[in-house]
Amino acid sequence: MTDLALFFGRFHPTFLHLPIGMVLIAFFMEIFSRFKPFRYLSTSVNFVLFFGSLTAVITATMGYFLAQEGGYNEELLLVHQWFGIGTAVMTLLLWLLRWRITNRGNLTFSKAYLFLWFILLATLTLAGHYGGSLTHGENYLTEYMPAPLKQLVGISDVKKKRVKPTDMKEAVVFEDVILPILEKKCVSCHNVEKKKGDLILADAEHFLKGGEHGAIFKAGNAKESGIYIAVTLPRTDEYAMPPEGKEPMTEEETKLLAWWIDEGADFNKKVRELKITEEVASILKVGKDNLAKASIADVLPNLKASPAESTVIESLRKLKIDINPIAHNSPFLQVKISQDISDAQLEALQKIAEQTTWLDLKRTNITDNQLSKLSNFKNLTELRLELTNISDEGLKHLASLTNLQYLNLYGTKVSDVGLKSLEKLPYLRSLYLWQTAVTHAGVADLQKAKPLLKIDTGMDKATLDSLITKKL
Repeated sequence: MTDLALFFGRFHPTFLHLPIGMVLIAFFMEIFSRFKPFRYLSTSVNFVLFFGSLTAVITATMGYFLAQEGGYNEELLLVHQWFGIGTAVMTLLLWLLRWRITNRGNLTFSKAYLFLWFILLATLTLAGHYGGSLTHGENYLTEYMPAPLKQLVGISDVKKKRVKPTDMKEAVVFEDVILPILEKKCVSCHNVEKKKGDLILADAEHFLKGGEHGAIFKAGNAKESGIYIAVTLPRTDEYAMPPEGKEPMTEEETKLLAWWIDEGADFNKKVRELKITEEVASILKVGKDNLAKASIADVLPNLKASPAESTVIESLRKLKIDINPIAHNSPFLQVKISQDISDAQLEALQKIAEQTTWLDLKRTNITDNQLSKLSNFKNLTELRLELTNISDEGLKHLASLTNLQYLNLYGTKVSDVGLKSLEKLPYLRSLYLWQTAVTHAGVADLQKAKPLLKIDTGMDKATLDSLITKKL
């Protein structure tokens, strides 16, 4: 098969929607044209069917070219191929038959014409089903079908979803951490039906087997493992995986893959049985189902508090402290003080230290010494101190806020010295440092120490990236 044929074959997924659309439009036009108000549609059916048959033949030809590239389940491919060819032939026959009926009005042909319509729709449906199975897996359409409906059509629910342990330390690393990443980013091209490069990544057995070039990983050495190299190549590289147009692995996902391989690539060990760095621990805390978008519950699954008494909340509100629950039926509270802060207010806040998870003190007169009163707010996840007089001394008092995720220091007096105190906060993910005394070098040092931390400084990104690269 020539490169030119393969080039045209790659357009098969683009063209296949044209005949599907044309056939369905022609069918509904044919049905509605039987009713008096829509009889005018009858004159257009011939043209739509002709265009549908033409694009069906082109699509089937492109599909044949694409099949020569290999990497598909042969049996499933053959079934899809013949249904695809059958669809093209049936569409062409229907057009010729309708043209003959239109010109001669033969009743026998008219009956055959209607019968062929239902044959075509069945053929088109099956061609689409098997094509989808080739691309997405054999149970793609039925995977999320309700159980009663599966029983009705005779589909056995053989594949059961894995039940993830509530404690991440008890998770099996490959089964509960690595495999979900592969299923999301790799399995669409590397499954039993569509095994590009003779590689299947749907389970441990096939992962261990490798592909047409042999093993895809080297236990204990991620940097020399084919799969890690492929997913970390620049997106412009022709060998980068997944290919362009598909969502690549995130930085966190590639780090988890490297960690597992470097730790020996054992398919049975649990998280607690491997050496866990602070960085990996942070990613695992974030990364249950979505590494990029974590809620408080995902990041801090063990965050607990008993509800605060309503009388206590009312007494605090009388001190001009704004208090609201963060969600319905949640014990956690968001607290805001909008005017000058007094020691009395901070002392009173100690009564809801356990329940306070968001604290907004922006534009207040909070001092470095007063920040020491927040040391026992163990469940605090968000702290806003922008446009205050807080300095490096005040940041030292935040070291005990081990669950802090968000910190806004915009317009404060903090410098590089104060950033050192923030390195001790394990879950800190967002930090705002606009209009502060921090330098590019100080931010680069903090980014090196906490690679998962997103730092917003308003600095020139190219300069900052260059400094971070040098530090790393």
